[in-house]
Amino acid sequence: MAFLKGILTGLTTLVFVGPVFFTLLKNALQRGTMSGVLTALGILISDIVVLLICYFLAADLINEYINAPIVKFIAASILLAFGVVFFIKPVKQLSSSEGAASKGLLKSFSQGFLVNFANPTVFVVWIGFAALAHSMYAETTSLLLYFVGILTAIFVTDTLKSIGASKLKPYLKSSYLSGIFKIIGLLVAGTGIYLAYQGFAQLM
Repeated sequence: MAFLKGILTGLTTLVFVGPVFFTLLKNALQRGTMSGVLTALGILISDIVVLLICYFLAADLINEYINAPIVKFIAASILLAFGVVFFIKPVKQLSSSEGAASKGLLKSFSQGFLVNFANPTVFVVWIGFAALAHSMYAETTSLLLYFVGILTAIFVTDTLKSIGASKLKPYLKSSYLSGIFKIIGLLVAGTGIYLAYQGFAQLM
């Protein structure tokens, strides 16, 4: 029962459309399904790390961390860097080279991990999930099943998004893909600019 409730809770993340979603979409479109799945895996591992941080550290300490200007500047720098790369990097065909393919998959994993971890909203969401879990369950087993359910729902839905995006690629011209990647780059960079603005506003 806790696992099923966790899945339902995890499905609520479908309403969030941000830099993580756009990074997943971009990698699946550019490099194929496996790249999208590796991005989703990077997001999953990042979520697990964030969950452990939120679970073992006090919520007020986490809130202080994610609201600190320096953290917002670091997150903004990461998102801006990815946004610029997505915007200016040309669309490339999938490489037949095993070494190049492996490098691309590793890049997809690291992008999923970093973009997710750099997003302060992810910490806020997991603080909420952790608080909700503690309000419903006292037993460690139930808590664990609940969190596994959330993580399972997030990973499965991200994987389905990757499959769907990669299936669309054959029907999109390179010029269309280039335009899509530029839009994604602007959206990711825009999130970084907004975080930087929040950081500067706190220092004023």
